[in-house]
Parts: sequence; C-alpha cells; structure tokens
Amino acid sequence: MPRRRLKNDAVNELSMTERETILGLLRLGWSERRIAREGGHHRATVRRIRREAELPAAKCTTPGEVPTDSKAATASNVATGSAAARSSAAPFCAFIEGELAKRRNSAAIYQDLVEHHGFEGSYDAVKRLARKLRGDTPKVSCRFETEPGQEAQVDYGEGALTRNPSTGKYRRPRLFVLTLGNSRHAFRKTVWKSSTEIWCKLHEEAFAYFGGVPRMIRLDNLKEGVIKPDIYDPQLNRLYAAMLEHNGIVALPCRPYAPDLKGKVESAVGYTQKTALKGRRFESIDEQNTFLTHWNERWAATRIHGTTKQQVRAMFEEERPFLLPLPATRFEYYRICERTVHFDGYIEVESAYYSAPPRHVGRKVIVHVGRLWLRILDPKTHECLREFPIATRRGQRRTNDADRPKQTPPQVQHLAARIAGAGPGCEAFARRLVEERGAVALRALFGMLDLLRRYEAAAVEQAFLFATNSGIANLHFVRTYLAHHATPTKLKTEHHIIPEIETYTTHFNTFTQGATS
Repeated sequence: MPRRRLKNDAVNELSMTERETILGLLRLGWSERRIAREGGHHRATVRRIRREAELPAAKCTTPGEVPTDSKAATASNVATGSAAARSSAAPFCAFIEGELAKRRNSAAIYQDLVEHHGFEGSYDAVKRLARKLRGDTPKVSCRFETEPGQEAQVDYGEGALTRNPSTGKYRRPRLFVLTLGNSRHAFRKTVWKSSTEIWCKLHEEAFAYFGGVPRMIRLDNLKEGVIKPDIYDPQLNRLYAAMLEHNGIVALPCRPYAPDLKGKVESAVGYTQKTALKGRRFESIDEQNTFLTHWNERWAATRIHGTTKQQVRAMFEEERPFLLPLPATRFEYYRICERTVHFDGYIEVESAYYSAPPRHVGRKVIVHVGRLWLRILDPKTHECLREFPIATRRGQRRTNDADRPKQTPPQVQHLAARIAGAGPGCEAFARRLVEERGAVALRALFGMLDLLRRYEAAAVEQAFLFATNSGIANLHFVRTYLAHHATPTKLKTEHHIIPEIETYTTHFNTFTQGATS
C-alpha cells in the first residue's frame, strides 16, 4: 500500500481552513505529533504555526484523553499532577511497577497487559510510564578487593584491525587479557583463533610473564574453559582443568550472565581497546603484539590506577613475592576424544589402530592423544588402560599382547624363538626354515615342537644338528632319522603330582563295597 503523501510544509500552501484547524487543535492541547499524524501534515508545519501563534508546546497525549478546551486541559493537568496519570497505562500502574521489580522489560510487560489484562493502549504508553516508574536510581555495585597473589581474572576481547594473511583483508583478532586482582598488572596478547589448547597456552605465557602463579583464577563461561555453565556446579573443560591442576590453581567460573563478577579484567579489556588500540591498524598480528608489549610496559604498567591511586608496577612488585612459584616443567598438552572399541578389539585414531582390553568391545573409551603417545582411559574410573607410542603411518596397528584373542596363532618369529631354547641345532634348523619358507614355515615349526615332546631333548638336538650340517632343511628327514636312531619317551608312572597305584585300588574297593551293600 503506497504511503500517503504528506502536505507541503510551506505555510503559504495551506488553506485558511487547514490553518485554523491546526490552531484549534493546538488550543485544545493536542500534541504536534498527533496533529501531524491525524491531519497528514509535516510536524515542522505544525510547529511553525504554533510558534507564530505563540502557543505553549503540549505534551504527548493519547486518543480519548485530550480535554475539550484549554481550560479543561489546564484543570486536568493540575488535578492529576503528572503525565503518568494521563497515560492509558495509568490504571495498570501497580502491575507495571511490580513487573519492573522483577527486572522485566517494557515489551514483556506490554505483552502481558494485552494478553491477560485487556489493555488496548499503545506500547509507547507502557514504555513511557515504565521509564518514569523506573526512575534514575543508579545501580550500586560491590567492589571486590583481593589479597596479593590470591586471584587473577581472565577474558577475551577484540583487538585492533589487522590484515589477515590468508585473505589479505583487515579483521579483528581476539584479545587475551589476564589481570592480577590486587595490583591490576595485566598480560595482553592477540591471536587469530582460539581453542582449548591455545587458551591454556596463553595462561602459561601470562604466568611466565608475571614470574609466578595466582592461587585462583576467575573466568567467564566460554567453551575453552567451562563445558557446562551452572550456578552451583559448573563443569570445567578437562584439558583446562588438568593445566590448572598442574600449576596448582583453582578455577572460579562466574555465574551465568554475571560478567560484573570479573570487573577488573572487563575494565582492563576496555582500557586496552580504548587507549592502546582505538583507531589503529596493523599489517600483521606479530606487529600488534609487539606494540601491545611496548605499550603495556611503557604506559599501562606505569600509570596511576584510578581505583587504587597507586602505580600499577609498584603494586605488582609488592604482589610478586606472594605468587606461587612456576612448576618445574611445562604442562604437556594433549587432545581428549572419545572412541568406540570395534569388535576386533581396536580403536581408530587418525587412521591408525590401537588395541584395547577385550572387555571394552562395543563400548566407548576416553582417549588422550599427545604428540608422542596415546592413552586409553576407562570412561567411569578414568583408569589408564593402555598406553602406546603414537603411530607413525596411516593404517598402522599398535597391539598389546594381553589384548590378543586366545584363537590368535603365534607369529613365526615368536615360535622360532621358542624352539631356539632347545639348543643350537634346533635354533639353526628353525632359522633356516623361516628364511626359506617365510610364513609357510609355521606348520613345520609346530612339527619341531611335536618332536621335542615325543623324544628326548638331546636326541632331537642331535638330529637337527646333523640335518643342519648336512644342508638338509626337511622335517620329514629328521622325523625318519629319529624313528631309526631314537626311542620315543614313555609315559611316566612316577611323578610328584601322580598318586601311588595303591591309592586308586583303595578308592576302587571303597566305591565297590558301597555299591554292593
């Protein structure tokens, strides 16, 4: 629908009737806004006519509440004493005041009035009345002061415009700020992207910059630090929690939607953005970090802080002895993930395979992937089940011997090493079989073990030594040789685990007598 064309605001183009109508409505107390809306005039035209007639400016009114003459309007204003009483939302003043006490906004209050209280006025009426009822009472905030070395606060902000090396365009990197709660000394650095590992490494850089570690750290509920925000029991990111534990720090996540609990770092971020980075552009992120380091040492650390009224560097020198010492080693970073144990007993990580205990087949396990190692953990107890060196190529398998199924046949090399214990002749014969036949030699090696069970070890050793010296690598030849030159061992009738024959006779007689009786 085309918008109605407003009449020209030139006074000389208005007819005498239109001019007198506007003057009459102004005398009745109509506002310039309402006259312009109802009559289709520009507000500038109405304002010019009012000024020429030297009439006072009227306040905004709603339809149906404008007095019929100027005397009545004056009397109404005097009687009510405020613009709130002339508002269409005035009858609902108590309800609006109660909802404002619950910190609800004007839009929500207006919707409830229309839905449940039959309100027919405008949203602007509710908004104006809410503004008057809310008043100008400032919010009083409680200031947190901490002991030296007790607490630090950390947060992300936005850095200055910097040329992105991948696109060539300017964009804003992330600004990391960690502030000590007592001295307000801060560490500042910008990064292009963030992850849990980057977040943790920035913390360690800040601790190295301070030369010590605070006892507690207060942070927001960003994913790099807090996986599940909660008022009573927030769940920390496991890698972040491990890094803090390595440094001896306790994390204090803020309540959800309560960033004022870490006001010191919020103020530090704003101070850095407005003072150091406002209006600047950098060609690389290294250039911005170099500038921030110089600015932090030259200006931020030497300033007199507005709250403490002391120099930041001087306060930091007093706080430094109270910081905890840095750990002897840096935290070893690793990636945490979950994997399902396949039915062959392996998990797959980065196209390589690692064995897990058979009882976990079909279940999920926690995997820690480091630079040189991989650990498999029980998801309930977090017990380390297996640890392997990281695979060097795709498709490679890392196997723990305890995880092999009982049906798994032994490898040729392992079987040959087992036979080698019988003597040098057996070892030489087995090695020759493996060299000539490879994996096919497995059955011949089992045949050698069978001969060691059937004949005396000395006779078998002599037979294999003779075959080796003769250049023969044929198990059939050795078996024929033993059949003609050795006697198979007989079953032993006497052994410490075999009872005497009289014992069996006694048992037999006892059972027989019992059956007869």
